Amino acid sequence: MGNTGVAKAWWHLGLIAACVLLAAFLSACSGNSDAATSEKVLTLEAKVHSLEESLEALQEENATLQWELIDLRQRQVDYFRDQEAAKIADRIEREAATDLDTSQEQQLAALEEGQARNNRRFDDLDSRLRELEKIASQLELVLPAIEKWFTGMDKRVKLLEGTDVERTVNLAESAGGEVYYIDHPDRKEPAVLVMPLEPIEGNPLIVSLHGFGGNSADHALYVPFHEQVLDEGFGLILPNGIRNEDGQRFWNPTDPGASSGKASQDDYTYLSHIIIEAQMLKDFGPVYLFGYSNGGFMAYHIACKGLPGLRAVASLAGTSYVDDTDCESAVPVSVLHIHGTDDAVVLFDGVEGEPGAEGRDGPGYAGAEDMFHRWGARAGCNVQSVAYGLGVDLDDDIEGPETLTYAFPVGCAEGITVELWAGQGSTHGPGYGDAFTDALLDWLLAQE
Repeated sequence: MGNTGVAKAWWHLGLIAACVLLAAFLSACSGNSDAATSEKVLTLEAKVHSLEESLEALQEENATLQWELIDLRQRQVDYFRDQEAAKIADRIEREAATDLDTSQEQQLAALEEGQARNNRRFDDLDSRLRELEKIASQLELVLPAIEKWFTGMDKRVKLLEGTDVERTVNLAESAGGEVYYIDHPDRKEPAVLVMPLEPIEGNPLIVSLHGFGGNSADHALYVPFHEQVLDEGFGLILPNGIRNEDGQRFWNPTDPGASSGKASQDDYTYLSHIIIEAQMLKDFGPVYLFGYSNGGFMAYHIACKGLPGLRAVASLAGTSYVDDTDCESAVPVSVLHIHGTDDAVVLFDGVEGEPGAEGRDGPGYAGAEDMFHRWGARAGCNVQSVAYGLGVDLDDDIEGPETLTYAFPVGCAEGITVELWAGQGSTHGPGYGDAFTDALLDWLLAQE
Protein backbone atom coordinates (compact mmCIF):
# COMPACT_ATOMS: atom_id res chain seq x y z
CA MET A 1 0.00 0.00 0.00
CA GLY A 2 1.26 3.43 -0.85
CA ASN A 3 1.14 6.68 1.08
CA THR A 4 -2.34 7.43 -0.32
CA GLY A 5 -3.89 4.25 1.27
CA VAL A 6 -2.38 5.05 4.67
CA ALA A 7 -3.76 8.58 4.54
CA LYS A 8 -7.22 7.27 3.78
CA ALA A 9 -7.02 4.86 6.75
CA TRP A 10 -6.06 7.70 9.02
CA TRP A 11 -8.94 9.72 7.66
CA HIS A 12 -11.45 6.91 8.44
CA LEU A 13 -9.99 6.39 11.89
CA GLY A 14 -10.20 10.03 12.68
CA LEU A 15 -13.79 10.15 11.48
CA ILE A 16 -14.79 7.17 13.69
CA ALA A 17 -13.03 8.69 16.68
CA ALA A 18 -14.86 11.91 16.11
CA CYS A 19 -18.13 10.01 15.96
CA VAL A 20 -17.30 8.22 19.22
CA LEU A 21 -16.52 11.49 20.92
CA LEU A 22 -19.61 13.05 19.49
CA ALA A 23 -21.77 10.15 20.69
CA ALA A 24 -20.25 10.35 24.17
CA PHE A 25 -20.74 14.07 24.20
CA LEU A 26 -24.37 13.81 23.14
CA SER A 27 -24.94 11.14 25.70
CA ALA A 28 -23.49 13.23 28.45
CA CYS A 29 -25.47 16.27 27.42
CA SER A 30 -28.77 14.41 27.33
CA GLY A 31 -28.11 12.57 30.49
CA ASN A 32 -28.79 9.29 28.72
CA SER A 33 -26.47 6.55 29.72
CA ASP A 34 -28.68 3.74 28.71
CA ALA A 35 -27.33 0.41 27.59
CA ALA A 36 -28.03 1.04 23.92
CA THR A 37 -25.84 4.04 23.86
CA SER A 38 -23.08 2.36 25.79
CA GLU A 39 -23.22 -0.53 23.39
CA LYS A 40 -22.81 1.79 20.43
CA VAL A 41 -19.90 3.47 22.09
CA LEU A 42 -18.27 0.14 22.76
CA THR A 43 -18.90 -0.89 19.25
CA LEU A 44 -17.28 2.28 17.98
CA GLU A 45 -14.37 1.83 20.32
CA ALA A 46 -13.94 -1.69 19.03
CA LYS A 47 -13.85 -0.36 15.51
CA VAL A 48 -11.43 2.29 16.54
CA HIS A 49 -9.22 -0.35 18.13
CA SER A 50 -9.55 -2.52 15.08
CA LEU A 51 -8.69 0.40 12.88
CA GLU A 52 -5.69 1.18 15.05
CA GLU A 53 -4.48 -2.37 14.65
CA SER A 54 -5.15 -2.17 10.93
CA LEU A 55 -3.34 1.13 10.85
CA GLU A 56 -0.31 -0.35 12.59
CA ALA A 57 -0.39 -3.24 10.18
CA LEU A 58 -0.67 -0.81 7.33
CA GLN A 59 2.25 1.21 8.66
CA GLU A 60 4.38 -1.91 8.89
CA GLU A 61 3.27 -2.98 5.41
CA ASN A 62 3.92 0.54 4.17
CA ALA A 63 7.44 0.49 5.69
CA THR A 64 8.08 -2.87 4.04
CA LEU A 65 6.77 -1.53 0.74
CA GLN A 66 8.95 1.56 1.11
CA TRP A 67 12.04 -0.64 1.48
CA GLU A 68 10.90 -2.82 -1.37
CA LEU A 69 10.37 0.33 -3.46
CA ILE A 70 13.83 1.60 -2.56
CA ASP A 71 15.29 -1.80 -3.39
CA LEU A 72 13.32 -1.86 -6.67
CA ARG A 73 14.55 1.59 -7.57
CA GLN A 74 18.10 0.59 -6.73
CA ARG A 75 17.73 -2.49 -8.85
CA GLN A 76 16.33 -0.30 -11.62
CA VAL A 77 19.30 2.02 -11.26
CA ASP A 78 21.63 -0.97 -11.22
CA TYR A 79 19.80 -2.42 -14.20
CA PHE A 80 19.97 0.75 -16.22
CA ARG A 81 23.55 1.27 -15.11
CA ASP A 82 24.33 -2.30 -16.14
CA GLN A 83 22.50 -1.73 -19.41
CA GLU A 84 24.44 1.49 -20.01
CA ALA A 85 27.65 -0.21 -19.00
CA ALA A 86 26.77 -3.05 -21.34
CA LYS A 87 26.08 -0.56 -24.11
CA ILE A 88 29.35 1.21 -23.39
CA ALA A 89 31.16 -2.10 -23.23
CA ASP A 90 29.47 -3.18 -26.45
CA ARG A 91 30.38 0.11 -28.10
CA ILE A 92 33.92 -0.20 -26.85
CA GLU A 93 34.01 -3.78 -28.05
CA ARG A 94 32.60 -2.76 -31.44
CA GLU A 95 35.05 0.14 -31.64
CA ALA A 96 37.84 -2.19 -30.61
CA ALA A 97 36.67 -4.67 -33.19
CA THR A 98 36.53 -1.87 -35.76
CA ASP A 99 39.97 -0.71 -34.73
CA LEU A 100 41.14 -4.29 -34.88
CA ASP A 101 39.62 -4.68 -38.34
CA THR A 102 41.19 -1.39 -39.40
CA SER A 103 44.51 -2.41 -37.89
CA GLN A 104 44.26 -5.78 -39.56
CA GLU A 105 43.38 -4.13 -42.86
CA GLN A 106 46.29 -1.74 -42.46
CA GLN A 107 48.59 -4.59 -41.54
CA LEU A 108 47.30 -6.57 -44.48
CA ALA A 109 47.81 -3.58 -46.79
CA ALA A 110 51.29 -3.11 -45.35
CA LEU A 111 52.03 -6.78 -45.88
CA GLU A 112 50.73 -6.60 -49.44
CA GLU A 113 52.83 -3.48 -50.11
CA GLY A 114 55.84 -5.17 -48.58
CA GLN A 115 55.20 -8.21 -50.72
CA ALA A 116 54.91 -5.97 -53.78
CA ARG A 117 58.19 -4.27 -52.86
CA ASN A 118 59.80 -7.63 -52.37
CA ASN A 119 58.46 -8.76 -55.74
CA ARG A 120 59.82 -5.65 -57.41
CA ARG A 121 63.12 -6.12 -55.63
CA PHE A 122 63.17 -9.74 -56.68
CA ASP A 123 62.43 -8.80 -60.29
CA ASP A 124 65.19 -6.18 -60.18
CA LEU A 125 67.65 -8.64 -58.66
CA ASP A 126 66.61 -11.26 -61.18
CA SER A 127 67.14 -8.80 -64.03
CA ARG A 128 70.52 -7.79 -62.66
CA LEU A 129 71.43 -11.43 -62.18
CA ARG A 130 70.55 -12.15 -65.79
CA GLU A 131 72.62 -9.13 -66.86
CA LEU A 132 75.53 -10.34 -64.75
CA GLU A 133 75.18 -13.81 -66.24
CA LYS A 134 75.27 -12.23 -69.69
CA ILE A 135 78.35 -10.21 -68.78
CA ALA A 136 79.93 -13.30 -67.26
CA SER A 137 79.31 -15.23 -70.47
CA GLN A 138 80.91 -12.40 -72.42
CA LEU A 139 83.82 -12.30 -70.00
CA GLU A 140 84.39 -15.96 -70.62
CA LEU A 141 85.05 -15.04 -74.23
CA VAL A 142 87.34 -12.08 -73.53
CA LEU A 143 89.13 -13.32 -70.41
CA PRO A 144 91.80 -15.12 -72.44
CA ALA A 145 92.49 -11.89 -74.32
CA ILE A 146 92.54 -9.92 -71.05
CA GLU A 147 94.92 -12.42 -69.48
CA LYS A 148 97.09 -12.23 -72.56
CA TRP A 149 97.00 -8.43 -72.38
CA PHE A 150 98.10 -8.42 -68.74
CA THR A 151 100.72 -11.04 -69.46
CA GLY A 152 102.20 -8.74 -72.07
CA MET A 153 101.93 -5.63 -69.87
CA ASP A 154 105.61 -5.66 -68.90
CA LYS A 155 106.54 -5.97 -72.52
CA ARG A 156 104.33 -3.04 -73.51
CA VAL A 157 105.73 -0.91 -70.69
CA LYS A 158 109.20 -1.70 -71.98
CA LEU A 159 108.18 -0.42 -75.43
CA LEU A 160 107.50 3.00 -73.89
CA GLU A 161 110.81 3.19 -72.01
CA GLY A 162 114.21 4.34 -73.17
CA THR A 163 115.43 6.77 -75.82
CA ASP A 164 113.66 7.35 -79.12
CA VAL A 165 116.02 4.90 -80.82
CA GLU A 166 115.57 2.28 -78.07
CA ARG A 167 111.79 2.55 -78.25
CA THR A 168 111.93 2.20 -82.03
CA VAL A 169 114.04 -0.95 -81.68
CA ASN A 170 111.64 -2.36 -79.08
CA LEU A 171 108.70 -1.83 -81.44
CA ALA A 172 110.50 -3.46 -84.35
CA GLU A 173 111.61 -6.47 -82.33
CA SER A 174 108.12 -6.90 -80.80
CA ALA A 175 106.81 -7.29 -84.36
CA GLY A 176 109.41 -9.97 -85.09
CA GLY A 177 111.70 -7.94 -87.30
CA GLU A 178 115.49 -8.12 -87.31
CA VAL A 179 117.11 -4.81 -86.33
CA TYR A 180 120.28 -3.17 -87.68
CA TYR A 181 121.83 0.18 -86.78
CA ILE A 182 123.04 2.57 -89.47
CA ASP A 183 125.50 5.19 -88.23
CA HIS A 184 126.52 8.52 -89.68
CA PRO A 185 129.68 10.36 -88.62
CA ASP A 186 127.85 13.67 -88.08
CA ARG A 187 124.96 12.26 -86.06
CA LYS A 188 125.05 10.98 -82.48
CA GLU A 189 122.14 8.59 -82.96
CA PRO A 190 121.94 5.76 -85.47
CA ALA A 191 119.01 5.18 -87.80
CA VAL A 192 117.08 1.93 -87.28
CA LEU A 193 116.82 -0.54 -90.16
CA VAL A 194 114.17 -3.26 -89.76
CA MET A 195 114.50 -6.38 -91.91
CA PRO A 196 112.55 -9.60 -92.36
CA LEU A 197 114.30 -12.62 -90.89
CA GLU A 198 114.93 -14.03 -94.36
CA PRO A 199 115.32 -11.07 -96.73
CA ILE A 200 115.04 -11.68 -100.45
CA GLU A 201 117.34 -9.99 -102.94
CA GLY A 202 115.67 -7.08 -104.67
CA ASN A 203 113.02 -6.53 -101.99
CA PRO A 204 111.88 -2.91 -101.70
CA LEU A 205 113.13 -0.44 -99.07
CA ILE A 206 110.80 2.05 -97.40
CA VAL A 207 112.09 5.15 -95.60
CA SER A 208 109.49 6.57 -93.18
CA LEU A 209 110.07 10.14 -91.92
CA HIS A 210 108.44 11.64 -88.81
CA GLY A 211 106.95 15.12 -88.57
CA PHE A 212 108.13 18.27 -86.76
CA GLY A 213 108.53 17.58 -83.04
CA GLY A 214 108.04 13.85 -83.58
CA ASN A 215 110.46 10.93 -83.49
CA SER A 216 110.93 7.56 -85.11
CA ALA A 217 109.13 5.62 -82.34
CA ASP A 218 105.99 7.77 -82.17
CA HIS A 219 105.91 7.93 -85.96
CA ALA A 220 106.05 4.12 -86.14
CA LEU A 221 103.12 3.90 -83.74
CA TYR A 222 101.08 6.28 -85.96
CA VAL A 223 101.94 4.51 -89.25
CA PRO A 224 103.10 1.01 -88.18
CA PHE A 225 104.92 -0.20 -91.27
CA HIS A 226 107.17 -2.29 -88.97
CA GLU A 227 104.24 -4.62 -88.28
CA GLN A 228 104.13 -5.56 -92.00
CA VAL A 229 107.84 -6.20 -92.52
CA LEU A 230 107.63 -9.96 -91.99
CA ASP A 231 104.50 -10.48 -94.11
CA GLU A 232 105.49 -8.23 -97.03
CA GLY A 233 109.24 -8.80 -96.94
CA PHE A 234 110.43 -5.18 -97.38
CA GLY A 235 113.12 -3.33 -95.45
CA LEU A 236 112.21 -0.29 -93.34
CA ILE A 237 114.39 2.63 -92.26
CA LEU A 238 113.20 4.71 -89.29
CA PRO A 239 115.57 7.69 -88.85
CA ASN A 240 115.43 10.70 -86.52
CA GLY A 241 115.92 14.36 -87.35
CA ILE A 242 118.18 16.50 -85.19
CA ARG A 243 116.81 18.65 -82.35
CA ASN A 244 116.33 22.41 -82.48
CA GLU A 245 116.93 24.78 -79.56
CA ASP A 246 113.62 23.72 -78.01
CA GLY A 247 114.52 20.05 -78.16
CA GLN A 248 112.11 19.30 -81.04
CA ARG A 249 113.27 17.02 -83.82
CA PHE A 250 112.83 18.19 -87.42
CA TRP A 251 114.06 17.88 -91.01
CA ASN A 252 115.56 20.61 -93.22
CA PRO A 253 113.78 20.19 -96.59
CA THR A 254 116.00 22.74 -98.33
CA ASP A 255 119.64 23.09 -99.35
CA PRO A 256 121.84 24.43 -96.55
CA GLY A 257 122.23 28.18 -96.86
CA ALA A 258 119.23 28.57 -99.16
CA SER A 259 117.09 31.64 -98.60
CA SER A 260 114.13 29.39 -97.85
CA GLY A 261 116.17 27.11 -95.59
CA LYS A 262 114.84 26.13 -92.20
CA ALA A 263 118.22 25.21 -90.73
CA SER A 264 121.86 24.67 -91.58
CA GLN A 265 122.02 20.87 -91.46
CA ASP A 266 122.08 18.92 -94.71
CA ASP A 267 119.38 16.29 -94.23
CA TYR A 268 119.33 15.35 -97.90
CA THR A 269 122.95 14.19 -97.67
CA TYR A 270 122.31 12.46 -94.34
CA LEU A 271 119.29 10.48 -95.59
CA SER A 272 121.00 9.64 -98.87
CA HIS A 273 123.93 8.28 -96.87
CA ILE A 274 121.87 5.95 -94.65
CA ILE A 275 119.88 4.70 -97.67
CA ILE A 276 123.11 3.84 -99.50
CA GLU A 277 124.46 2.16 -96.33
CA ALA A 278 121.32 0.05 -96.10
CA GLN A 279 121.62 -0.91 -99.77
CA MET A 280 125.20 -1.96 -99.17
CA LEU A 281 124.13 -4.02 -96.16
CA LYS A 282 121.35 -5.79 -98.04
CA ASP A 283 120.66 -5.89 -101.75
CA PHE A 284 117.44 -3.86 -101.91
CA GLY A 285 115.43 -3.07 -105.00
CA PRO A 286 113.17 0.00 -105.42
CA VAL A 287 113.20 2.74 -102.77
CA TYR A 288 110.01 4.37 -101.46
CA LEU A 289 109.80 7.49 -99.32
CA PHE A 290 106.93 8.28 -96.96
CA GLY A 291 106.81 11.40 -94.81
CA TYR A 292 104.33 12.97 -92.45
CA SER A 293 104.03 16.79 -92.29
CA ASN A 294 107.64 18.11 -92.04
CA GLY A 295 108.71 14.61 -93.10
CA GLY A 296 106.49 15.00 -96.19
CA PHE A 297 108.32 18.23 -97.07
CA MET A 298 111.60 16.28 -96.72
CA ALA A 299 110.37 13.41 -98.93
CA TYR A 300 109.46 15.86 -101.70
CA HIS A 301 112.84 17.57 -101.35
CA ILE A 302 114.67 14.26 -101.83
CA ALA A 303 112.47 13.52 -104.87
CA CYS A 304 113.40 16.89 -106.34
CA LYS A 305 117.11 16.34 -105.73
CA GLY A 306 116.96 12.78 -107.00
CA LEU A 307 118.06 9.51 -105.43
CA PRO A 308 119.25 6.27 -107.06
CA GLY A 309 116.55 3.62 -107.01
CA LEU A 310 113.78 6.02 -105.88
CA ARG A 311 110.46 4.89 -107.37
CA ALA A 312 107.73 6.63 -105.36
CA VAL A 313 107.03 9.33 -102.80
CA ALA A 314 103.99 9.49 -100.51
CA SER A 315 103.34 12.57 -98.40
CA LEU A 316 100.75 12.98 -95.63
CA ALA A 317 100.00 16.61 -94.71
CA GLY A 318 103.31 17.75 -96.27
CA THR A 319 104.06 19.74 -99.38
CA SER A 320 106.77 21.83 -101.11
CA TYR A 321 107.56 25.51 -101.09
CA VAL A 322 106.14 27.87 -103.68
CA ASP A 323 109.70 28.39 -104.96
CA ASP A 324 110.06 25.24 -107.04
CA THR A 325 113.41 25.87 -108.70
CA ASP A 326 115.02 22.86 -106.91
CA CYS A 327 112.68 20.56 -108.82
CA GLU A 328 113.27 21.88 -112.33
CA SER A 329 115.43 18.87 -113.26
CA ALA A 330 113.65 16.30 -111.10
CA VAL A 331 113.31 12.78 -112.46
CA PRO A 332 109.63 11.72 -112.63
CA VAL A 333 108.54 9.40 -109.84
CA SER A 334 105.17 8.14 -108.71
CA VAL A 335 103.59 10.51 -106.20
CA LEU A 336 100.75 10.08 -103.72
CA HIS A 337 99.71 13.31 -102.01
CA ILE A 338 97.45 12.80 -98.95
CA HIS A 339 95.90 15.85 -97.33
CA GLY A 340 92.92 16.72 -95.12
CA THR A 341 90.73 19.56 -96.29
CA ASP A 342 90.43 20.79 -92.66
CA ASP A 343 94.17 20.76 -91.98
CA ALA A 344 94.79 23.93 -89.93
CA VAL A 345 98.60 23.49 -89.74
CA VAL A 346 99.60 22.86 -93.35
CA LEU A 347 96.63 24.24 -95.24
CA PHE A 348 95.05 22.15 -97.98
CA ASP A 349 95.01 25.18 -100.30
CA GLY A 350 98.57 26.23 -99.41
CA VAL A 351 99.90 29.67 -98.48
CA GLU A 352 101.34 32.22 -100.92
CA GLY A 353 104.22 34.31 -99.53
CA GLU A 354 103.32 33.62 -95.88
CA PRO A 355 105.14 31.68 -93.13
CA GLY A 356 106.10 28.22 -94.26
CA ALA A 357 105.25 24.71 -93.26
CA GLU A 358 103.48 24.30 -89.91
CA GLY A 359 103.63 28.02 -89.19
CA ARG A 360 107.40 28.34 -88.90
CA ASP A 361 109.50 30.94 -90.70
CA GLY A 362 109.91 30.41 -94.43
CA PRO A 363 108.25 31.08 -97.78
CA GLY A 364 104.77 30.14 -98.80
CA TYR A 365 103.97 26.57 -99.76
CA ALA A 366 101.93 24.89 -102.48
CA GLY A 367 98.46 23.53 -101.90
CA ALA A 368 97.47 19.87 -102.29
CA GLU A 369 95.97 20.27 -105.77
CA ASP A 370 99.03 22.29 -106.88
CA MET A 371 101.32 19.42 -105.83
CA PHE A 372 99.06 16.94 -107.64
CA HIS A 373 99.33 18.93 -110.89
CA ARG A 374 103.06 19.70 -110.47
CA TRP A 375 104.10 16.06 -110.26
CA GLY A 376 101.57 15.06 -112.91
CA ALA A 377 103.12 17.56 -115.28
CA ARG A 378 106.65 16.30 -114.45
CA ALA A 379 105.54 12.78 -115.31
CA GLY A 380 104.08 13.98 -118.60
CA CYS A 381 100.50 13.24 -117.55
CA ASN A 382 97.60 14.93 -119.27
CA VAL A 383 96.68 17.17 -116.35
CA GLN A 384 93.38 18.06 -118.02
CA SER A 385 92.14 14.51 -117.62
CA VAL A 386 91.42 13.68 -114.01
CA ALA A 387 89.87 10.39 -112.92
CA TYR A 388 87.74 10.52 -109.81
CA GLY A 389 87.57 7.40 -107.66
CA LEU A 390 84.94 6.33 -105.17
CA GLY A 391 85.17 7.64 -101.61
CA VAL A 392 87.36 5.59 -99.27
CA ASP A 393 86.84 5.25 -95.50
CA LEU A 394 90.30 5.80 -94.00
CA ASP A 395 89.82 8.37 -91.21
CA ASP A 396 88.24 6.76 -88.15
CA ASP A 397 87.42 10.20 -86.75
CA ILE A 398 84.96 10.84 -89.59
CA GLU A 399 81.92 8.71 -90.30
CA GLY A 400 81.63 7.21 -93.75
CA PRO A 401 83.95 7.21 -96.80
CA GLU A 402 85.55 10.64 -96.40
CA THR A 403 88.60 10.36 -98.67
CA LEU A 404 88.15 11.25 -102.36
CA THR A 405 90.78 9.95 -104.79
CA TYR A 406 92.03 11.71 -107.92
CA ALA A 407 94.45 10.39 -110.59
CA PHE A 408 95.76 11.17 -114.08
CA PRO A 409 94.93 8.19 -116.29
CA VAL A 410 96.32 9.56 -119.56
CA GLY A 411 99.81 10.45 -120.78
CA CYS A 412 101.87 9.65 -117.68
CA ALA A 413 105.34 8.15 -118.17
CA GLU A 414 105.40 4.39 -118.17
CA GLY A 415 105.05 2.95 -114.68
CA ILE A 416 104.31 6.38 -113.14
CA THR A 417 101.21 7.01 -111.04
CA VAL A 418 100.24 10.40 -109.63
CA GLU A 419 97.32 10.53 -107.20
CA LEU A 420 95.68 12.85 -104.67
CA TRP A 421 93.78 11.51 -101.65
CA ALA A 422 91.72 14.39 -100.27
CA GLY A 423 90.25 13.70 -96.83
CA GLN A 424 87.00 15.65 -96.66
CA GLY A 425 86.98 17.08 -93.13
CA SER A 426 90.23 15.38 -92.10
CA THR A 427 92.66 17.43 -90.01
CA HIS A 428 96.45 17.63 -89.75
CA GLY A 429 96.54 14.40 -87.73
CA PRO A 430 93.70 12.24 -89.10
CA GLY A 431 92.45 9.30 -87.09
CA TYR A 432 94.14 6.75 -89.29
CA GLY A 433 94.32 3.08 -88.37
CA ASP A 434 95.04 -0.23 -90.05
CA ALA A 435 92.89 0.56 -93.11
CA PHE A 436 95.03 3.58 -93.93
CA THR A 437 98.34 1.78 -93.32
CA ASP A 438 97.25 -1.12 -95.52
CA ALA A 439 96.04 1.17 -98.33
CA LEU A 440 99.21 3.27 -98.22
CA LEU A 441 101.48 0.23 -98.19
CA ASP A 442 99.57 -1.37 -101.07
CA TRP A 443 100.01 1.81 -103.12
CA LEU A 444 103.74 2.08 -102.40
CA LEU A 445 104.56 -1.58 -103.13
CA ALA A 446 102.57 -1.41 -106.39
CA GLN A 447 104.99 1.22 -107.76
CA GLU A 448 107.52 -1.24 -109.19
